[in-house]
Amino acid sequence: MGTAANGAELVTNGDFEAGNVSFTSEYSYCNSAGCLVPEGTYTVAADPTFYHPSFVGADHTSGTGNFLIVNGAVNADKKVWCQTVPIEPNSYYIVSYWLSSMVDQNEASIQLTINGFTFYTPFSAPPTTNTWIQFDQTIQSGLLTDPEVCLVNENENANGNDFGIDDISIKKCECDLTINAGPDQSMCYGDSVQLEGSGAIAYVWSPFADLSCFLCQNPIASPPVTTQYYVSINGPGGCTAIDSMIVTVFQPFDMIHKTDTTICNGASVQLNAEGAATYAWSPPTYLSDAYSSSPISTPQQNIKYYLSGVDEHGCNQYDSVSVNLFPVTPNVIAQPDTIVCPGKDVQLTAVNGKDFSWSPSTYLSCTDCADPIVQSPLETTTYVVTSVDSNGCSAGNDTVTVQISTACIYLDIPTAFSPNNDGKNDVFHALSQGVTQFEMSVYNRWGELVFSSNDVHDGWNGKYKGTDQPVGVYLYTLKAMLNDGTLIDKKGSVTLIR
Repeated sequence: MGTAANGAELVTNGDFEAGNVSFTSEYSYCNSAGCLVPEGTYTVAADPTFYHPSFVGADHTSGTGNFLIVNGAVNADKKVWCQTVPIEPNSYYIVSYWLSSMVDQNEASIQLTINGFTFYTPFSAPPTTNTWIQFDQTIQSGLLTDPEVCLVNENENANGNDFGIDDISIKKCECDLTINAGPDQSMCYGDSVQLEGSGAIAYVWSPFADLSCFLCQNPIASPPVTTQYYVSINGPGGCTAIDSMIVTVFQPFDMIHKTDTTICNGASVQLNAEGAATYAWSPPTYLSDAYSSSPISTPQQNIKYYLSGVDEHGCNQYDSVSVNLFPVTPNVIAQPDTIVCPGKDVQLTAVNGKDFSWSPSTYLSCTDCADPIVQSPLETTTYVVTSVDSNGCSAGNDTVTVQISTACIYLDIPTAFSPNNDGKNDVFHALSQGVTQFEMSVYNRWGELVFSSNDVHDGWNGKYKGTDQPVGVYLYTLKAMLNDGTLIDKKGSVTLIR
């Protein structure tokens, strides 16, 4: 039934070895030879014959110890034995005692009462002497707390009706049900495992939402997350056996840490995955290694890669990533080559792209703009422009040559020079083409001639008599004739900078 009298003994002196103590009786107690001849008397002893010459019997416990010896009363419902027992409410108890007849006629009929209420039908003594039989029943205490438990003789016959009682016992029923939920198990997400219940004849599993059955012994479990399952069996009196096991579910996870990405045409991107033991990318197109955790993709078109892997638990993992290409920007275009006279500004123009870079920087007003100005060019220069579009992708490059015409006639005098031997503007000289006659003189602020020359290609290096001249403003005079007959007579100043 799932319960057993495994609790502590609640009856005190139930085997009467302590004598006439720990209980009450409505019968009269006596303790002398022949004192049990009158009806309604009792004693606690080992030899019934000593107290009544017709009584025959012996103790049940050991055969030589004490027991309750009774000459039944002729009036009913007299309590033979009573004791207040510490019973708890709403619990099950096993009540038992042993009954024997002292004479072989008119057997006693013993009724169990609790707080005056009868439990079960009266229990009759055996028809022969020297025989013990056991009363053994289960009671449910209900709301009872510390009730008085009594044994009452219902037989009113004066002839016979003599009996012995021994080994009265009341024990709380303890649950002796057993059940086993089986070992903990693990599974991959989306798989199933069979639970292994044992040890019982009936099973109730919970939670049951992901079980194939919850009243069977070995249900199939398909939980989406790690779940602890309980299996139980219920008996009377709240007797319950329960056990549990855990199904660990290895969850899917993102192997790829890069989100979908877009790159420039011709560029490469490294795909990175982790968490698995093996990897397989599909399709393998444009990949450096389709079985690596970190292959390099150099796609020629938009592509979506699917990754499958097996993790350390043997579970299949899946992920995907798309690699797309930015739209191709038309190649950068610079203006056509142009021919200009020396010193004449030229506007350059480039189209297609967002950010531009020009090189070399010689004569340019800016190198990171779309439309730089070539300022006062004196020599033929080929410029290269490169461009990057709004996505950061290269828009290629183009070239434009600004050619200085040899057919131009001109004469130009700089306003400053820096004779510091850096190779740039170290000499003050005329810039010219088509000059047939030339004379130039340079004076310091005291009017002292520090340089003069009749060669248009000659210039002052900032020295006078081998000594560097100080920073400052110097005056010059210039007379020249161009090959078209134009005469030039000019005075001006030049700043020496160090």
